[in-house]
Amino acid sequence: MLSRALRHRFALRVTVALLLLALLAYGLLAPSRQPGLAPPLPGAALRGPAVSVAALRGRPAVIAFFASWCGPCRLEAPALERFATSPIGRGQMIAVDYGDVPARARAFIARYHWSFPVLSDPSTAFGDAYGVAHLPTTVILDANGRIVARDYGAQTIASLDRAFRAARSLS
Repeated sequence: MLSRALRHRFALRVTVALLLLALLAYGLLAPSRQPGLAPPLPGAALRGPAVSVAALRGRPAVIAFFASWCGPCRLEAPALERFATSPIGRGQMIAVDYGDVPARARAFIARYHWSFPVLSDPSTAFGDAYGVAHLPTTVILDANGRIVARDYGAQTIASLDRAFRAARSLS
């Protein structure tokens, strides 16, 4: 008969082996996407047209994840609009409302006079795929649609400009 310590060690090894097999199976069975490319964006638009990662290719892009209830998002909101209407940011600024009520998000968008596309992610699945840990989160894509930077906290027009220029130099 095995000692209690040996049974415990055996059970631990079996558990770890099963977890590794589960992770391997998930990796093999998970929906594939081209390595290095940013995950898909939500298809529902709150403002402007829906935008895909493929449509952003050719120039770096900024994706800002926000919510109407987020205090730092309110601080950041004017800088996002200024960046979006600047010559460097025009056409490459996208926002994603993360885990929010669409009506509140639309009021937020109107309050800050955002002129760029805003997508809706009420389930947070898309933001989670982008690594959103807290709000606001800003993701920078290079011209090939790869994530090259992820910044947490409120951004300024200067920090957005620096990140965008850095992404452009990588392309």
